[in-house]
Amino acid sequence: MTRRHLRYSPLLPALCVAATALVASGPALSAEKAKDAGDVAEAGRLRLVISRSEQRVDVYRGLKLVTSSRISSGKPGHATPVGVYSILEKRKWHRSNIYSGAPMPFMQRITWSGIALHAGHVPNYPASHGCIRLPKPFAQKLFGMTEVGADVILTAEPARLTSIHDARLFQPLAPDAVVSSHEEPGDAEAVPPHVALADFEYLVDRMARYQNRSTQPLRILVTRRTGRQRMMDIQSMLKELGHDPGEIDGYLGGNTGGAIQSFQRATGAAPTGMVTDELVAALHKAVGRPEIKGHLYVRQNRKPLFDAPVQIRDVEAPLGTHVFSIADFEPGETNVSWMALTVAGSHISSPREALDRIDIPQDLRTRISELLMPGSSLVITDDGIGRETGRGTDFIVQPKLQKLAQN
Repeated sequence: MTRRHLRYSPLLPALCVAATALVASGPALSAEKAKDAGDVAEAGRLRLVISRSEQRVDVYRGLKLVTSSRISSGKPGHATPVGVYSILEKRKWHRSNIYSGAPMPFMQRITWSGIALHAGHVPNYPASHGCIRLPKPFAQKLFGMTEVGADVILTAEPARLTSIHDARLFQPLAPDAVVSSHEEPGDAEAVPPHVALADFEYLVDRMARYQNRSTQPLRILVTRRTGRQRMMDIQSMLKELGHDPGEIDGYLGGNTGGAIQSFQRATGAAPTGMVTDELVAALHKAVGRPEIKGHLYVRQNRKPLFDAPVQIRDVEAPLGTHVFSIADFEPGETNVSWMALTVAGSHISSPREALDRIDIPQDLRTRISELLMPGSSLVITDDGIGRETGRGTDFIVQPKLQKLAQN
């Protein structure tokens, strides 16, 4: 991603003030959007935390436990997958498309493949085919409390939301901060007025996008880079070094194999054309950059928004899976509270320890902070984007518990 810096001109300070005033003179987000955001903040978003070991669901508003109930999750052979979900669909009356039209009253779907919360028989043990059964009175009550998009976090072990304060967590930006974060006065070379005006137009456009941004929560996920992303890095470095790999597509085809051999010959290595850790290290040394180990993804309105590489330190050690949720806040607030919960891997890493190993560039932080909304969340995980993530979903993450136990 690129960042444009404003170039200094004697006109620039006045123009920046004008840009800030232009936005400040209008509504904070736009009248309707600000009202909607305020209404949601006043009501408070609900989050569901479900423990398989306790066979229990806790419903939170912020850090306040609103209500709880016993549940019955998937029986052996049909265990409900631990993970990070959200409510995708609600139907007061529904029948199963998989199990002979079995009734599922007060259904709240969390995957399109068939996992849902619904009223049903709730013994004191896991007994379903994968869904989360609720006592009927509680299912009816919960159905009236939740909205589509509410967070649902399913853990293997007992877990409770806790407050977390850490400077590495994102904070929303005010309009004047959006301007100042893209100024570069001082020792920058002075430019003619017409150039300063062009920069001013860019700034006004950026401020307009900020003002009209969506009020829906951001869904942020940080995980390890995939094999395909690593291959694309290899191809990009080969091309940068003058060894043409063909299309930068993340696949090891004939052109890429030939480019690897060309690089290996140029550096005195055996021309095997194979991708190895030694090859990757040699390429990074040649371009003078460290290998990037992580990737950050952002979704909003249930679809991808953008993504970018980030660094994960001590990559050999597992991270676990942790969810950080932002508390509700009013438009214009710039110092908001976060909550944290470990979904899987509590024995290997705490939320704060996982957060400490993620290095996010400042320009990426600024971009996220400009878009941050009440209800936004950050997931840090070893396990990537779950296969259930797709059209019409937030991030769905399903940690591999056996893998974590082995580590």
